[in-house]
Amino acid sequence: MRTPLFDLDHTLDSGQVFRWRREGEWWHGVVRGRYMRLRQDGDRLEVDGASEDMVAHYFRFDDDLEEIYADISKDERIASVIDRFRGLRLIRQDIWECSASYILASYSNVPRIKKMIDSVCRTYGQEIEEGAFSFPTPEEILEGEADIACCRLGYRADWLRGYASMVYSGEFDLYELATKDYRGAVEYLKSVKGIGDKVADCIALFSLDHLEACPVDVRIARAMRDIYGVTGSYNKVASYARRHFGRFAGYAQEYLYIAEDPSRKVRSCSCTPGTRSSGP
Repeated sequence: MRTPLFDLDHTLDSGQVFRWRREGEWWHGVVRGRYMRLRQDGDRLEVDGASEDMVAHYFRFDDDLEEIYADISKDERIASVIDRFRGLRLIRQDIWECSASYILASYSNVPRIKKMIDSVCRTYGQEIEEGAFSFPTPEEILEGEADIACCRLGYRADWLRGYASMVYSGEFDLYELATKDYRGAVEYLKSVKGIGDKVADCIALFSLDHLEACPVDVRIARAMRDIYGVTGSYNKVASYARRHFGRFAGYAQEYLYIAEDPSRKVRSCSCTPGTRSSGP
């Protein structure tokens, strides 16, 4: 399929989603219970395992990146980052999988997050291709025979099971969540144990279409301090970013996040992976 402005590598390697791996020229992943393989050559995307409509929805091909770039290019620093990672798109994730995954992401780095999610999927999900498993439903997590301790989630195991119970019982309604505006969605999400300001912003941005959301973790806090001189509480930094970048602040955040990756900033040294999340 032909794509609009899009860079598959930047998009899948930007830390916003955790179930993709690259093998040679191909990216392998599981989306909404489907095993998919993707490979890009210029403006052509080779897709195996999904319809073009599904891929277009998932990678937000309905977003006009040129319009977004024009809107968030408030200064030379962000403009230069956009030029470097041009074609990176936000991903439109499933609400349940995204929210459960970001509960597990608290206080961890991307490699560790990927291991935890893979363990949960192998323990409670369905095998849909050899070695590839679906993300488990709340019911599968609650009624699975395996002890969740084998997933090595630590204290996050209680958070995940508690959240699964709330969703399964209807105490927390994902359909209601999807109807709320940005502020309402964040407050509703924060009623769940393990979801604080930053995790709520991640879920709002990556699964609820609230593109003004600006999650602030270690990397973003550093960028906002070093580039814009903004420090202080989570709300102070996030609010400044939303005001400065406007309705597409979430896109600016993701470009700054990938640019702050230590392995991309300083390629001559061996650096530990940055954290996707510095807290709930």
